Amino acid sequence: MMGTALLSLLALLLQAQVASPQGLPELPLVVREGGWARYEAVSSDGPARFVIKVGAPGRHQGKRGRWFDLEVEVPSVGRTSIQLLVAGERFTADNLLLVRATTPGQKPRDTSGPFTDEASTRRQGRFLQKKTVTVSGKVLEVMEYSFPGGTTAEWSAAVPGLGLVRLGGEDPFHLIAFGVGGDPWKQP
Repeated sequence: MMGTALLSLLALLLQAQVASPQGLPELPLVVREGGWARYEAVSSDGPARFVIKVGAPGRHQGKRGRWFDLEVEVPSVGRTSIQLLVAGERFTADNLLLVRATTPGQKPRDTSGPFTDEASTRRQGRFLQKKTVTVSGKVLEVMEYSFPGGTTAEWSAAVPGLGLVRLGGEDPFHLIAFGVGGDPWKQP
């Protein structure tokens, strides 16, 4: 069940990067050593929390990239993660070099270039506004974008990882805390 939730989230993020009516903006990654962002997703099953952490540089098949870890805490399983080796400065399907799924008690599973067959055309978001929002007591400058199909995305250069502050639409989630160093799962 947890693997399904992680894969669904990954699929949502990647699907949004390729031509789709519910696309996310192709926005820059925010690389900060030791940086993390904790999110809450809202669904009919209730809220679920996940963390995206900025990892170390890495290589795969001669290409350089940066590891980004997507972690979900599952009560019956423990902490489950999908590690993404991303080349370049933007999170897109064609920049994803390697995906490593890790579940407690099992060997990690690697998938090389999982979305190499995906379309490379992207829907461009329409810039709506620049505004400020407060998250976890910190004031952020945010850029808001709109996409066909009712999806909106808010992005900030202050948020490590994907830079996302909020995603609205069919599978919404929002930022609840972020930082550099320390335990991203620790509640304030």
